[in-house]
Amino acid sequence: MVATVHIIIAASSMLSLANASPSRTPLETRAVAYKNYKGDGTVGDGWPDLSDWADFETLWSTNIATSAGACKSLSLEPNSDSENTVLKAAIKQAGTDSGLDPRFILAAVFQESTGCVRVKTSYSSNENIRNPGLLQCDDGEHTCNDEKKGISQLVPCPDAQIKGMITDGVGLTTGWGLKQVVKQSGASDVSKYYKGALLYNSGVMPEDGNLGKGRSNACYSSDIANRVMGWVDDQSPCNRDTIGDL
Repeated sequence: MVATVHIIIAASSMLSLANASPSRTPLETRAVAYKNYKGDGTVGDGWPDLSDWADFETLWSTNIATSAGACKSLSLEPNSDSENTVLKAAIKQAGTDSGLDPRFILAAVFQESTGCVRVKTSYSSNENIRNPGLLQCDDGEHTCNDEKKGISQLVPCPDAQIKGMITDGVGLTTGWGLKQVVKQSGASDVSKYYKGALLYNSGVMPEDGNLGKGRSNACYSSDIANRVMGWVDDQSPCNRDTIGDL
């Protein structure tokens, strides 16, 4: 479907931008070392259960502590304290409204945009597909940085735009977002989040269910699993060529 193709572009383009930037997290501040999660996203295949995830406040504090440096490395004005307050509340509210674990939403936000409220809107190479906002979602309405639409790093980023970027990406104000891909995964256990992450990034589940074979970023689901465990960085050490090997 068309929306699925948009999501593929969204996730891959912003990650390319983020991965091109210098690492922002000194080793001593990383709460958790990166682990390569392989297989189908189930606990039986070694993926972390919900009870293993770090709590929301820990995830927020460890990620937001490094966000300013990440924004600067992307030539973006860092979030203000008031913008961060709005962002945090928006993530939690979206979790309540969508039925998704807010920790999953938080992980996706930092995976897609390093949490920078003025993250640039990304476009496909032919500029027909637009992916704005903190979750680089499918043609969302909200953004604080879209030069092609005449919006250049709004400072401050209005509260309504921050909240809208989250609701757009979660799928509360768009037809295709985190809520929809988690449902599409068809799973009822924790693997719904890891499978949903792959669908958000790639749009299509590999036939054998191996999440390390995602067609856009093969490391995406493993990255999300590490983020909910407390790993923090803007450069993943995951090898996209080998993460699908079992």
